[in-house]
Amino acid sequence: MDIQQQAIGFLGGTFDPIHFGHLRPALEITEALSLQQLFMMPNHIAPHKSASHGTAKQRSEMVELAISQQPRMTVDKRELKRHKPSYTIDTLKELKIEYPDTPICFIMGMDSLISFDSWYDWKNILSYCHLIISHRPGWQSEFNEQVAALVAKHQTTDKHDLHNVQFGKIYFQTTSQLAISSTEIRDLLSHNISIDFLTPDSVINYIKEQYLYK
Repeated sequence: MDIQQQAIGFLGGTFDPIHFGHLRPALEITEALSLQQLFMMPNHIAPHKSASHGTAKQRSEMVELAISQQPRMTVDKRELKRHKPSYTIDTLKELKIEYPDTPICFIMGMDSLISFDSWYDWKNILSYCHLIISHRPGWQSEFNEQVAALVAKHQTTDKHDLHNVQFGKIYFQTTSQLAISSTEIRDLLSHNISIDFLTPDSVINYIKEQYLYK
């Protein structure tokens, strides 16, 4: 496979804080799809959220700590430099300019795909990337008419398409779905309850040092 054509992946999120529910599926997708690189992309202000708890710097540093031992995973901070909500289409347009010959895989959960037709300029997103849908084993979802039509038109079951075609494919990847949420972690910390085994030790130590989520 031509390394210049080997696909790269992007996973966005508030990561407030990052945890194993983000990290394990990200690693599984990177390996299963032979991605050249996976970029973890912290949002500045997610369009569906009013605010974050950790600062942009803190959230970014926690991601860096969490993936420090994974050579194919890195942080992309572009959305943190924006002073407005982060829309996926805007980021994808930037990425396509920077990686004109490299297929881009944008990773999302099944819950995001279900509501995909509510995303800003959603009809044009597949003109810039492939969508990788992370879902739990055996889970079949019912889509509304618009999303069902999109999936029917663009779905592929051949992962090689993600490398051989520049954009426009939807691929479903089974991953470990760990029932962990950033909200749960913040709530535990606010009640002085241990968050061991929910996120990497490096992140736990950082949270303690920064007195986060108290």
